[in-house]
Amino acid sequence: MQVQRETVAPNQVQAGQISNLAALSPDVFLRLLVARNLDVQFSKLNTDVNRYLREGEAALYEPVFFLGIRKEGRNRQRTPDERLQSTYALGTAVLDEKVRNDELGIRSKLPTGAEVSVSYKASGKANNLIPQTSQINASAPDTEYTSLLNVTLKQPLFRNAGRAITETDRRVAELEHQVSLQQLTQQTLKTSIEGLNLYWQLYRAQETVKLRKSAVTTSESLMADANARISAGKVPPSAILELQSVVLNREAELARSQQAFREAQTKLTTAINIVWNNDTPVGISPQLRENEPVMALAAPPIDEVLRLWSPYQIALLRHQQAQARLDFAQNQVLPSVDFVMSYSGTGFSNKHQDARKFATGNTYPDWYVGLNVEIPLGGNQKAQQQLFAQTTRLTQAEVELQAIQNSFANDVVVRLGDLQNSSDVLELSKKETKLRQKIFDNERQRVQIGSGSFTNLLQKQADFIESNQRMLENQVRYEVAVTMWQYTRGSLLVDNGIYIDNATTSAH
Repeated sequence: MQVQRETVAPNQVQAGQISNLAALSPDVFLRLLVARNLDVQFSKLNTDVNRYLREGEAALYEPVFFLGIRKEGRNRQRTPDERLQSTYALGTAVLDEKVRNDELGIRSKLPTGAEVSVSYKASGKANNLIPQTSQINASAPDTEYTSLLNVTLKQPLFRNAGRAITETDRRVAELEHQVSLQQLTQQTLKTSIEGLNLYWQLYRAQETVKLRKSAVTTSESLMADANARISAGKVPPSAILELQSVVLNREAELARSQQAFREAQTKLTTAINIVWNNDTPVGISPQLRENEPVMALAAPPIDEVLRLWSPYQIALLRHQQAQARLDFAQNQVLPSVDFVMSYSGTGFSNKHQDARKFATGNTYPDWYVGLNVEIPLGGNQKAQQQLFAQTTRLTQAEVELQAIQNSFANDVVVRLGDLQNSSDVLELSKKETKLRQKIFDNERQRVQIGSGSFTNLLQKQADFIESNQRMLENQVRYEVAVTMWQYTRGSLLVDNGIYIDNATTSAH
């Protein structure tokens, strides 16, 4: 499984290329953030780790080939009893012997929990006694060969029996991989929410700079108009002093807003892992949402949304893991009763070919069947306590599931209410800004015809600027509320063209 992301390496975009990121829209920024953010990359690597572990556990039934080659040599004195046992080698006091044992076979585990092996063993022995015992047959070789073709089976009947118990680790590893995928989704969502908050903070800082620049420009225009009126003798010279103080104050506010804008740019570029050149501005160009009526919206069915809610899915997978471990712990309390069986073909000869023929031809069979029983005399306290522990863990998982479900149900209502409130406040803010615009325009007309004062005009202008600032704040709050609603409903990533499926993160 490959990961498809934006084809931009973490260090590929340098300061001189930052202009390519100008005028970022929210969806483009979000895809870039997901592709480059270090937390998301780390979480993706964690899914790779768990995928490798899962694939390792999937090799549970992989057969094992075994091979053993052993050579032995001994030169020792023979005991008196050994001398008496052989008539032909009666006078031989020393045993000089060479032995070679070769064994190969295949061993594997079965879904029932059984262990089965098939092996072939050949042994060749040469010593100084064999020629003496073979004197009656001068053509007989001086080596003895033994062959064994063996099939063994060990099948648990209670403890460790059955596919479900045999594949416990495999099932747990599979669930852990699914957990890591949900954690990747959760981390991507968390990074997206934090990144979009930075995005809208940058938008607010960017628009605030525009408002402050407009205020400075308007104030300078008013001061030029006041100078003209002073020269014409229509207003006293003292009127210019207040205008000058306002211009200075607004220039200071512009400087502060520009510094806040640079800080917001720094935070945004840090989030997408890019070195930012302060001389090159990062611009954003969002398409603002119209505050649509929210009354028609309703909280979606909880069961439907929970399928997309990563914390709940993680808790559900943890519950399944706890259940799998509980089933295993319950099985371990049972007594150990194993059915064992072995069937062998044996062969012995002075010729290797004859020994192998006897072993494979079932001429001299050797077999056994039986039961192995193990029952702890103390009641198997270790298995009992592990069972109690797993039962408690399962209860913990059930409590966590219920807590997350209740918390999510409450959160849906809160997010919907916040969206409704932010929409209403934004609509009121827009109406207020329009009224402040009219009041400011009316006062400016009064000043132009000589019936108004610059003091009132400056106050009306300040009120209009502040109403614009509030509308900007409310617009940002509404955008964040819409984002949080998408996050709650589980559609944030899909709405921005980001998909996470089976450890594959793709951005379109």
